[in-house]
Amino acid sequence: MAQGMGAFVRRVGVVLLAAALMPLASCAPGGAAIGDAGSGESDVRSTGMERNDVSIGMVGSHEASADGLVLDAYDHAGLDASYVRLRDSADPMEAGQRAVRDLVSRQVAVIVISGLDVSRDADGWNDALNSVRTAGIPVILLNPIHEPEDARLYAASFTVNDRATDATPIDKATMLVVDDRAHERNLMVSTVTR
Repeated sequence: MAQGMGAFVRRVGVVLLAAALMPLASCAPGGAAIGDAGSGESDVRSTGMERNDVSIGMVGSHEASADGLVLDAYDHAGLDASYVRLRDSADPMEAGQRAVRDLVSRQVAVIVISGLDVSRDADGWNDALNSVRTAGIPVILLNPIHEPEDARLYAASFTVNDRATDATPIDKATMLVVDDRAHERNLMVSTVTR
């Protein structure tokens, strides 16, 4: 009888522990993207991240020269960015999705996806981006072709316009997302270093 009671207590303990850990299974907020404080004030204030601690994972596009300008701007601003080149991949879409999952395992601070086009494989991209969301990593779409329908899968969409004098420097816009500070969902950014 005492042995049966001990097994019962252990089972109840395991169930209670599992119930207590369930809310920790995902770092994703209920109705918003990771890093999307929006243009209003957030109830949760980030303590911010030091620039030298920020690691950016960038998934490339077919425009390697444009990606180079972004990488140069990050480097000039003191932000560490690792780049996954897709231009020469046999299947760039599948390689891009695999790269996103790999960047999650590297625990980067933010993932930037250049030239994203979800129209050819929405389910594959949704799965890849959901893995990022679950990991609590913000996603920035850079010059996207077709964005995911679920706006919770990315924090911001950046359009590079180096001729606009009112464009936000890309490093500052990226830090707004990383630090979960108020920002517009669609931002015009510049790679021009000053």
